[in-house]
Amino acid sequence: MLTFDDPRGMAPDHGGARAVTGLVVAFDARLPQARWGPLFHVFRLEHPDVTLYWRPVGLPTLRRPLLHGGDVGLFLHPPHECGLSGYTLDLSPMKVIVAAGHRLAHHQQLMVADVLDEPFVGGPALHPEWVAFWTLDEQRGAPPRRGGGDISTVEQGLEVVASGRAIATAPAWMADGLAHPGVVALPLLDGPQVPTRLLWRSGDDNPTVRSLVQLAGEWTAGTPSGTRHEWPGGATPSSGEGTRASGRALAGHGHAALPTRG
Repeated sequence: MLTFDDPRGMAPDHGGARAVTGLVVAFDARLPQARWGPLFHVFRLEHPDVTLYWRPVGLPTLRRPLLHGGDVGLFLHPPHECGLSGYTLDLSPMKVIVAAGHRLAHHQQLMVADVLDEPFVGGPALHPEWVAFWTLDEQRGAPPRRGGGDISTVEQGLEVVASGRAIATAPAWMADGLAHPGVVALPLLDGPQVPTRLLWRSGDDNPTVRSLVQLAGEWTAGTPSGTRHEWPGGATPSSGEGTRASGRALAGHGHAALPTRG
């Protein structure tokens, strides 16, 4: 039985090449699950002998590796981590999340300059690079004021925002589906684009991982979001039969369209 603690523990060793029949996919639990379902559906059609195991993970921290026992990961703007490579599947505009009745909610849209002096949600347990992106530290040139105490989950952050003690940001496609009726999502016209990335271990010789990465490349070919993201020490799986097979799957099953973006 494949376990999350040792996802390859039951895979026999054949002269150094792993015979993998299971693939553990770590994913950002905040992502709507059906958003990338078609990508994994086509992958399963291409590889019916591979079982997908799903591992939801929480907000990024310095104490927990991003993949956390997974073979690959699907994450919303993941922080840099040595030894991982990534592929940008999607780019989304950013929205600002404020409490119902907040003075900023009187606007139909916002600019970065409108929000830089506002208190933002955050917490010391979270990965600082990841937090800095959502709190617009680069645009401000410094961290923001904090409001509402320390948070470690999305639910806690929404409670703080709904109370009016702080604001937050989110990708446009996710903002309108947040699980709280007391928040309002406003377009941030000049905000940064929010990437969704597929991650894997650099140099991983697992052919199943390589096939999924190649399929992701086929899926986003010709779109602005379809780009590789190399981190220090990163390596890109080479193209080959996996790409050709992926092309057959996309052509044969009518899933060439990208998921709807916000």
